Amino acid sequence: MTEPGKPLGMSDFFALEAGEYLERLDALMQKPELGTDEFVRLARALRGSALMASQPAIARAAAGVEAVARGVREGRNTWDPQTKQVAVRAVDDLKVFVRRAPSWTEADTAKADALSADLEQRAGRHAPPAQAASALGLDAGARAFVAREGAAIASALDRAAQALRANPMGRDPLQHVLRALQPLRGLAALNDLPPLPDLLEGIERAIAELARPEFTAPANVADVFQAAAGAIARGAREVAELGRPDPDGPAFRQFAELLVRFSESEPEAVPVSSLYYDDAGPHVVQQGVAAARPATLGRLELVSHGEHLRQAADSLERAPSITQRELRAHTLAGTFRALADVGDGPLADRVAQFALAAREVVTSGIAVRAPQAFAALLRRVGDLLAQSGSGDLTVLVDELDGLTVAARALLVPGSPAGPTPAAAAAHAPASENTISESPDLVGSWVSYQRLADAGIGPASLDGLLGAPSRDTARPLPASPAAAAAPETPVVDVRALLYRGDSALARAQELRVKARLVSGDALRALIEEVCDLVALAIEPGPPPSVPPASARPGS
Repeated sequence: MTEPGKPLGMSDFFALEAGEYLERLDALMQKPELGTDEFVRLARALRGSALMASQPAIARAAAGVEAVARGVREGRNTWDPQTKQVAVRAVDDLKVFVRRAPSWTEADTAKADALSADLEQRAGRHAPPAQAASALGLDAGARAFVAREGAAIASALDRAAQALRANPMGRDPLQHVLRALQPLRGLAALNDLPPLPDLLEGIERAIAELARPEFTAPANVADVFQAAAGAIARGAREVAELGRPDPDGPAFRQFAELLVRFSESEPEAVPVSSLYYDDAGPHVVQQGVAAARPATLGRLELVSHGEHLRQAADSLERAPSITQRELRAHTLAGTFRALADVGDGPLADRVAQFALAAREVVTSGIAVRAPQAFAALLRRVGDLLAQSGSGDLTVLVDELDGLTVAARALLVPGSPAGPTPAAAAAHAPASENTISESPDLVGSWVSYQRLADAGIGPASLDGLLGAPSRDTARPLPASPAAAAAPETPVVDVRALLYRGDSALARAQELRVKARLVSGDALRALIEEVCDLVALAIEPGPPPSVPPASARPGS
């Protein structure tokens, strides 16, 4: 008891606050229907109160109660009489621990750790070993601050996820998340706790994406913020108990993967005129006015963009973990979207084309799997833009064209600028689809690389001297042995047109290519897609039966 007239100390505040949380937990568990969200919230608040009062052993025991509460809420454990008895006994033990806090002993620490381990085991988790986290760089006060603010952020994110599931168009809960982020963002020591800075940056950028009027929220938007809540809660807990979070922990990886897919969900813009039927109309009755853009990029803007790209390259290349690399790559997607609309003129167009290609590299995951090659491209483009004030515009435009081609080449395994097929297969996830040998330019390049690796020899025009007329097509011999083979039957060239499913497959390939081009090239692709739609209506021959004109004797 505190002497009359004596100011309350930290231990007194802790006894009052923790005692209130424990009484509310006790009353909650006696109700016929357990409120799982309130159960988790009170247990988390109790843990934060213990950390602020520099009572790590009590905080670990409270974390065990929180683990049980989460297991019940997430369906991993059932709220049966046995689980209820364990939780009630744990709350009673915590009441004793709170009363003994002013005269704490090593024996009390052992009892609290035993309770924590038992609760963690019942929740299906393993309690981390208790160690002196202060030896890892943060004092008890800083660890307690991170733990408490992290718990507040996790709570705000959890409420936002639930609100988004009920109403995917609601944005008010996200403002509460932004306010909850502010105290932790202002902590100078946060940069020493990776990947927490990148995690908070990713949360802020996801909220900014949802705030854009033209952005269409994906169906799993609530899962993104739910994963963020789990990641920040886990990170704050590891800071409190171990001194720093595990950058490659499963909670961080899950959030990073969802965030990258979140950036892929934005639909591509298409001309309004392409949405009408191919008839006499009327279609577009009044042409809209495009938003005003600067005629040309000023030197200061170029230098600013160049410096930003160089910093982004360094940040991506130096990321110490895959999780941080994924989070930093997500921030680049927004950067490239801004660069794609920087102004008019030949230089701005080249910058926009590079930005579109680079954004595709990011959303495809190649920027994470091959960071050195992608960072080198970003750094070179940054150097060009930073030095553009004193350079020749024509030379600058030409070099940007080459770098755009190199960025697109990263999307093709086996290309000179990108990973070889073996390297791509080694780095790619098992579930990722490889690029097929399709009839377009990309597929032709893949086929050529496969044949060249097998020893086909250098390319030659000799086989073209005896090529058939333009109305027929005959495969060319690939070697003298092949030239001596029996003559291949003549194939009617009309049988080589796309039909049915093959026309639809070709249209899907053009859709991928359309993301990387603009202007006249995009219009040409749209016209080809329209032709393919007409061909798709005509059914093709069964795969096992060749066209009549292709059969011997026809």
